[in-house]
Amino acid sequence: MNRIQEALDWLYQQKKAKKRENLDRIKTCIQLLHLHTPYQIIHIAGTNGKGSTASYLNQMLMLAGKKVGLFVSPYVICFNERIQINGTYIQDEEILEYLLVVKDLQSQYQKVYQDTIPFFELTLLMALLHFEKNPIDILILECGIGGLLDATNGLDKDVALITNIGLDHMATLGSTVEEIAFQKLGITRPGIPCFTTVDPKLKSYFISYAQEHQVPMKLIYEDVSDIQMLPNGTGFTYKNERYKAHLEGYYQAYNASLAIEAILYLLPSYPKQSIDQALALTLWPARFEYVRSNVILDGAHNLPGIEALVKSLQMKYKEKRIKFVFTALRDKAIHEMLLSLDRVSSFYYFTTILDARASELKDFYTTKPFVFYEDYALAIKTAVQELHSNEILVITGSLHFMSEARRLLLGEESNEL
Repeated sequence: MNRIQEALDWLYQQKKAKKRENLDRIKTCIQLLHLHTPYQIIHIAGTNGKGSTASYLNQMLMLAGKKVGLFVSPYVICFNERIQINGTYIQDEEILEYLLVVKDLQSQYQKVYQDTIPFFELTLLMALLHFEKNPIDILILECGIGGLLDATNGLDKDVALITNIGLDHMATLGSTVEEIAFQKLGITRPGIPCFTTVDPKLKSYFISYAQEHQVPMKLIYEDVSDIQMLPNGTGFTYKNERYKAHLEGYYQAYNASLAIEAILYLLPSYPKQSIDQALALTLWPARFEYVRSNVILDGAHNLPGIEALVKSLQMKYKEKRIKFVFTALRDKAIHEMLLSLDRVSSFYYFTTILDARASELKDFYTTKPFVFYEDYALAIKTAVQELHSNEILVITGSLHFMSEARRLLLGEESNEL
């Protein structure tokens, strides 16, 4: 086993000993490491769309000549994807360097506080060490889960962005969309602007929260219109201006519009020509990504994501038969996800992955024809081989699965976009 794999294995094994009830631990760790954040911070929360929104902004800010840090969760290609500067992933040698620092911190913290710093917080600390060593102008910071008690919320911010809100991570965040929205809204601060694409059903809740907590808030969902699934991208109108994103999926119109709103707040004179260029340049793995002309990877891993995927497929492929290679973690709403996919599916290749929360054959129920393969590589290989010219294959259900599927189909483990 190589050194980087040993390091990552240690990192993954770090579990929290106590339920997080506040942000004291991450704030204490930041102080113990004497970390500073002199750069601007854009903080992004939401059920789906955080990664795409972050990627659009990353391109826009780089085109403006900014040195941009990016912290995302989870990854699709490799762990290094989590921590980037101007599109370049953190290098293995740097991971090893920062891991020595956080390992020492872990030892000290356990002795003094009888508590453990968990994986996500250690990863965030490594990112902050990286941005301290390689000074940046601005950081795009994606929440892990929720917002209010997410470790990323221990940092001050200059603007907050909230994408859509849907039922996911309910054991942690709550069983209703309002309870989940409350957690996401926890990233806001009095006097700090918040922009959101949350849909109208939560409009009154967001407005009420904003008034009570003195948050300048702008809801932009209703300013997005005329969404079209184009041959190579997604067309949409935002505030009477026409745009085209290279990323496909009707939901990309909302993610891109949120990024546009944020860049125009940060850089009011930012030209439309640069916005168009950034939208055309933006890539994000496993978001309606074509790995063959008729094979799509989509990281939809919860019911809202699956519903968005289904809507995009209905818009683009009215005349095609659609097959799915599908697996999901068993703590997801698998039955409801499959009911949604059933609206467009003609056939399933069900499979499983190496994960403690992996689903099994008994977790899948559909009235559509299907086969089950224990070996996900065989499931993907068979599905691709059996594909006909009038069919589209979609591989979906789990971000962990996307990572494995992408590696199989593209052989990609690059450290740079």
